[in-house]
Amino acid sequence: MTAALQHDVVTLAPVRNLRLVPDTTPVQAPAPKKVTRVVEAGHFGAGDPLVDCAARLLSIPVRHVYAALWRVGIIEVQA
Repeated sequence: MTAALQHDVVTLAPVRNLRLVPDTTPVQAPAPKKVTRVVEAGHFGAGDPLVDCAARLLSIPVRHVYAALWRVGIIEVQA
């Protein structure tokens, strides 16, 4: 964020006699997007959507608990 003092701001006088000129340059259509395939990762449920969803939902809190135990010093990470 930038701050400017009031005497540093320059005000310009309004410009008159402006007119609109149409832009006649052709516009190219955007390139078609490539479709990506959905790849089954083969997680815990081996294709079962309910087990896969539960594993994804529970992995987040497990990671947070692991990180908290690591910060406290209960878990040591050896390289």
